[in-house]
Amino acid sequence: MKPTNIDEPGCSPMSSNCVIWQGPNLPCIKLCKGDTVSIVVYKLAVELCKLIDMFKIDQYTLTCLNVGACGPKDFQALIQLLIDRICVLENITPGTPGNAVGCPDCVVNIAECFYYQNQMGDMVTTMQLLDYVTAIGNRICSLASQILTMQAILTNHETRITNLENAPTPVAVLPKVTPVCVTPQPGISQDMNVVLSALEIEFCELIGATGGAIDIYAAITQQCPDLSNSPQLTGSGVMGTIPGWSTTVGNLANAITNLWLTICDIRSAILNIQNTCCPNNCDGVNVLFHAVLTDPTTLKLYFSGTIPVGFAECNPSGTVFVISDQSGGTITITVPVGANLNNMAGYTIDLTSTPLNTAENLTVTASAFCLTDGTSQCQSTLQYIVVNTALCPVLQITPGETTISYQYGWISGPVSIDVQVWDQTQTVMIASQVTGVGGPGTYNGVFSGLTAGMQYNVRCVITSGDTTTPCPFVPTTTIPAPCLPATSLVATIDL
Repeated sequence: MKPTNIDEPGCSPMSSNCVIWQGPNLPCIKLCKGDTVSIVVYKLAVELCKLIDMFKIDQYTLTCLNVGACGPKDFQALIQLLIDRICVLENITPGTPGNAVGCPDCVVNIAECFYYQNQMGDMVTTMQLLDYVTAIGNRICSLASQILTMQAILTNHETRITNLENAPTPVAVLPKVTPVCVTPQPGISQDMNVVLSALEIEFCELIGATGGAIDIYAAITQQCPDLSNSPQLTGSGVMGTIPGWSTTVGNLANAITNLWLTICDIRSAILNIQNTCCPNNCDGVNVLFHAVLTDPTTLKLYFSGTIPVGFAECNPSGTVFVISDQSGGTITITVPVGANLNNMAGYTIDLTSTPLNTAENLTVTASAFCLTDGTSQCQSTLQYIVVNTALCPVLQITPGETTISYQYGWISGPVSIDVQVWDQTQTVMIASQVTGVGGPGTYNGVFSGLTAGMQYNVRCVITSGDTTTPCPFVPTTTIPAPCLPATSLVATIDL
């Protein structure tokens, strides 16, 4: 049998301190249920020692009885001697009742342990001698019975203690639990310590993902100041009147509730703006388009404007554009207009190895620019003509007093280049020289008969087939004429 307090600190399973008294409380010896056997035995031993001391004959002075060496040998003989002497004094024959008055039917003081309260509540400290002797006898019998009982209990406890001492040391077995979601094996019965370790790992991961309690509370406090009293973006009233709104935000649930209600309020306001303030369907489409030939092999397309929310190009790949030159050369490309709308870098087209003559003007056309929102469909034509100045040669001009010399390099195919000299206002052409250029090379010429010290404007006009491209003017000024020496001088002296 295992003692109930075997697990108490400082308690050895081999000691009687670990076996407890489970009998009734015995107030007369202050013995309580739950006391250890050591305490029980000690208290019984104390009471027994008191009785032994009380019953020792040598504890009493018997000189007045004149018994000499023939005095009583034990307490029972002493009591009998006292009774006999009392009977003699009272003229009572031992063993027969008498009518004498006084002891042994006299009042004597009693020991404190025999005190009791009468029906009136008074403490009784005296008894008739015979009653006192009877009470002492009853007490002795009761103690003797208790001692026998305790001896039996001690024997039983000794047996149990011996069994406990001989029993193997108990081994603590942790209970098993079946986790529902904790890894590594949810749904399988496992030792408690394994589940606890897995739970700690997942808890640390959770804190790492969400932040600790301090972080969460710090995030909660980021709600807009006085948001509860701020007006709703849709409907009437303040935010705090929205059903479900938490005026006092004390935890994450309150904060998330307010966050979603705020987002829904914003969404409703935006939907209202989309439905009422702005054009929809095809009325909202406004796309502007132009093209620039940045060099002889690169064409850039620029798109700007607005496409309503929800609209996209009918062809997910983009819009088909046809690029043609003035000689009939064409190419076809697909351009994602929506993806390049308002793109400052533009959409780049490489014209290398294409049949286009980049010395001519280029026409860029989308005959079916189509947008749809799944219900409505909008279609229009986009077109832009690129006036080609990319191949205009760089004029190197050297002015003289009455002449202007020029030189330029050509890097493309056969064209006709007309170098022209215009007046200062670019309204009157003064002279021109046309050169049939057969291919790449350096070309030069001289204009003469000009006025010294006069500003002129020089430019090239490139003709390729039916296409004529005027290049930008380059201003220049002829050298002023030098001052001539004085002739036919006459000196006049005034007197």
